[in-house]
Amino acid sequence: MNRIDHHIRISQLIAKEINFGLDESERQELDTWINNNEENQVAYEKICKQEEFLNWDEDFHQVNVGEGWERFEKALSPNKTRQAFQAIFRYAAVICIPLFFAGIGYYLYNDLINLSQQQQDKFVRNEPQALKAQLTLADGRNVNLDDYKVSALKEKDGTQIEKGEGSLKYQAGNDKRALLYNTVRIPKGSEYELVLADGTKVHLNAMSSLKFPIQFIGKTRNVKLTGEAYFEVSKDAKHPFIVDVLGTKVEVLGTSFNVKAYKEDENVVTTLVEGSVKVRSSGFKAKTMMLEPGQQAVVNEASGDIMKQEVNVDLYTSWRQGVFLFKDQRIEDIMTELSRWYDLKVFYKNSSVKDYRFGGHFNRNSEIGSIMEMFELTRKVDVEINGQTIVIGEK
Repeated sequence: MNRIDHHIRISQLIAKEINFGLDESERQELDTWINNNEENQVAYEKICKQEEFLNWDEDFHQVNVGEGWERFEKALSPNKTRQAFQAIFRYAAVICIPLFFAGIGYYLYNDLINLSQQQQDKFVRNEPQALKAQLTLADGRNVNLDDYKVSALKEKDGTQIEKGEGSLKYQAGNDKRALLYNTVRIPKGSEYELVLADGTKVHLNAMSSLKFPIQFIGKTRNVKLTGEAYFEVSKDAKHPFIVDVLGTKVEVLGTSFNVKAYKEDENVVTTLVEGSVKVRSSGFKAKTMMLEPGQQAVVNEASGDIMKQEVNVDLYTSWRQGVFLFKDQRIEDIMTELSRWYDLKVFYKNSSVKDYRFGGHFNRNSEIGSIMEMFELTRKVDVEINGQTIVIGEK
């Protein structure tokens, strides 16, 4: 049971205790949590007070999630973001009517105790797939990287390819007469990490592909991306590193940044974590823009226009740490991302529900059923799961 699921479980036990009482095993489980530390004891006593319950219910009807987010972000320094997330969940998730941080919603006390076992059983516990990927070598051969028998490969120029668990590392050969390319393709529900011949690290997200030279020759280091990847580029002032993503060029010398542009997307989104990058759109009216850390460039593929904005980079890079992090996003956009990871087909009973906005913080190893339950607890939507198909409608 992950951290968030554990907190929700404790909330359910407290709610049940107050209304119906607990059986012996449940009583022991709750007592273990209460006695674990003083902080838990204080939280438990506060939750059980009737006047506190009334205060939470009143707060539920008055909260402004957007203003809350703004206050929260202003109070954070970048190096404290991760610790703050953990602290918020430690307090919010153990209260019967919490602000489920980032807008995933408030769920009322009665929501927890009235979810029948029949309703909970309707959620199919789909889990993300195991790490897997396919590598296309310079001669066109395809290698299944999920094959445990594959541990090392060698290209015809002498480049050594070392395979680890969910990773590939390239060691350049001695023959530098011609550029030879490899391509890595990542399916749904998977991710992979590459270490290129120059030492650059590339973390590829689900449904992504990267075409790259097995060793870099010439004045620039060029790679081609479809999907999403996080780059940690090795510094080399004489040889710029250029990512071609659906025609948009992202040029760096040595820096860390995230690029997202799936084929079905309208925009190429580049988010800079550290260093500096130059983003250049494609087309006859190509535009160029420089980014500083904490900034994001959104390139419209059709017009070539570039919009620059200040962002919380954690919202766009948390997937690297195994976390889904959403803030005030349309449920259609959230489900698009979840479907790439859990290999889902998503349908909507009516178009208006697609624009409902939510937020949340979920472990990428969570079962999809537990995530869908949280959407239902907002009392805004109804979710039906049948195998790999999810249908969402208004409550």
